[in-house]
Amino acid sequence: MRHVRRSTSPWLIAAISGALFGVVCGMARAQAPADASMSSRSVLPFTQSGYIGLSGGRSQYDLATGPAGLAYDDTDTAWKLSAGGYFHRNVGVEVSYLDFGRAYRLDGRTKAQGINLSLVGRAPIGERLELFAKAGTTYSRTSTSAQPVYGLRAGKNSGMGLSYGIGASWGFTPNIAAVLEWERHRLRFSDDTAPADMATVGVRYKF
Repeated sequence: MRHVRRSTSPWLIAAISGALFGVVCGMARAQAPADASMSSRSVLPFTQSGYIGLSGGRSQYDLATGPAGLAYDDTDTAWKLSAGGYFHRNVGVEVSYLDFGRAYRLDGRTKAQGINLSLVGRAPIGERLELFAKAGTTYSRTSTSAQPVYGLRAGKNSGMGLSYGIGASWGFTPNIAAVLEWERHRLRFSDDTAPADMATVGVRYKF
């Protein structure tokens, strides 16, 4: 079994990442010309055309399953709460709380949650449809339990990992849109560092 290296300063990494994002946002907004199509309202600093969103769907963990014949379920209900904004017509930033639900393996369970910070690029197609992609980092907190006989290193872990995703939104009104999204987040577990996927559908309110 691989030795798991725990992050010694996850909050320092998060602070540095946040500071870098803030600098990029501030510089981009300062250099970008005013766009009459963008609302000046947002819950995030240095941004315009802000939004909040709530989505739900399914998660899938990519974890070791152990001996054949043991019960294994790597999917569960997942949900996320997001807030974002744009400092350019096509570039912005998003902060999200993520709950990946639970996976069952080795007569125990694994659960994960996290905070994600991502840069977002969007491409409007017509008046209602919008495609977007994102890349960033997720600070995850995980918990794993299992029967000792299987040799799994149970316990809790936390740390930073890369994330990325793609999606589309459809605006029903100027302020309300439906969002379909797929994301992958690299999470730190007690026995491994592995990805977990989220596929969600939700609603977004634009300011």
